[in-house]
Amino acid sequence: MKKVLVYGLGITGISTVKTLDKLGYEVFTFDKNKNTDERLEGYNYSPISDIKIEEKYDFVVKSPGIRPDDDIIKNLEKNNEIITDIELSYRLFKDKKNIAITGTNGKTTTTSLISHILNQSGKKAIGVGNIGEGILWQMYKNDEIFVEEISSFQLHNTKFFKPHIAGILNITPDHIDWHGSFENYIEDKLKIAINQNESDYLIINHDDEILMKNKNKFKAKIYEFSIKEEVQRGIYLKDDSLYLKDEKEIYLLKRDDLKIVGDHNLLNVSCAILCLYLFGLDLDEIIKYTKTFKAIDHRLEFVKKIRNVSFYNDSKATNVDSAIKAINSFDKNVILIAGGYDKKIDYTPLFKNTKKKIKTMILMGQTKEILQNLCEKYKINYYLVNDMKEAVNKSFEIMKDFDTVLLSPASASWGMYDNYMQRGDDFKNRVLEKED
Repeated sequence: MKKVLVYGLGITGISTVKTLDKLGYEVFTFDKNKNTDERLEGYNYSPISDIKIEEKYDFVVKSPGIRPDDDIIKNLEKNNEIITDIELSYRLFKDKKNIAITGTNGKTTTTSLISHILNQSGKKAIGVGNIGEGILWQMYKNDEIFVEEISSFQLHNTKFFKPHIAGILNITPDHIDWHGSFENYIEDKLKIAINQNESDYLIINHDDEILMKNKNKFKAKIYEFSIKEEVQRGIYLKDDSLYLKDEKEIYLLKRDDLKIVGDHNLLNVSCAILCLYLFGLDLDEIIKYTKTFKAIDHRLEFVKKIRNVSFYNDSKATNVDSAIKAINSFDKNVILIAGGYDKKIDYTPLFKNTKKKIKTMILMGQTKEILQNLCEKYKINYYLVNDMKEAVNKSFEIMKDFDTVLLSPASASWGMYDNYMQRGDDFKNRVLEKED
């Protein structure tokens, strides 16, 4: 019987324990905050309260959020192989059908769109990985098509993981505090394609400088997508419409056909369409159901219009590039609510790339002083607040007809909220309780 340690009893840890127990593994668990979890009632596992350096396991499955420089991980890796649930899913369920998506921004929208189209087309699909229930338990229970949203944290400890169809949406600075450097972050993102071969497909963003610099490293058949210029093979934007080129040019849809806004969503849609086209889904069905897809919670989600002012919740924008894309989805007069946990990233590009769009910034969280200094440097009006209640109240004080109030924090939610969803819900609730 194989002996396995599961480090961390979050969503992925619970999923891992349940799956490994059902498959007959001897499972040990360690979590710094708890020994047991009610979600594991009825499953066989042995909680341990002290990690012994000399202890040997067949492998250790760590929760993705645990940092590489964690003291326990550094000790465990001296005698053990450290992997994440994404790597283990490939080892245990290699024959499951899957489509894998990574990128700094747009992962959730793209994986949700792919799942939406598959399900609407009558092919059962489940979004897994960095969203929903843990991938291992879903794969153990179901025989669907698995659309995997994969983070850099999950890719860090992969070795053999190899999706048949993979998409990389973009790579911009994020999670530098976790990875140690931007170079390390890039290396981990590219691991989604490192084991692919000539029989696999890789879909990449032609407009992303880092991806194009690394293009020659990939062995898979490459399809590209772009909103800036025509590509040799893939999808591109021409006259405000998307076209597919693969031997011949095929018209797909107009920008205005989509229910989701912004150039970044044109890129997300292009990646999703290519994934499904290469998966073998009928192109007419792909386009039909792409047009019915609506924005999901916390991603440029329209909340309400009050006195000719539109409110949008983009709480998922936990980094600079994501916030830039959100702001640039609007013409002008954006009142931006920003700030949160400091991930040690450079906020300068936010100001350089959106200055003409931003009317005022309302700043909160750990990063508010950093953003304040940049507001002063770039001569942008700003207000400092302590929490979301103050932020929303301030927006109502200063807004004028045809402004847009946008929550797009360019920072993680930690320190103020448990996650970006809680932050977005707080914003929405405070807007919705206001009088029209």
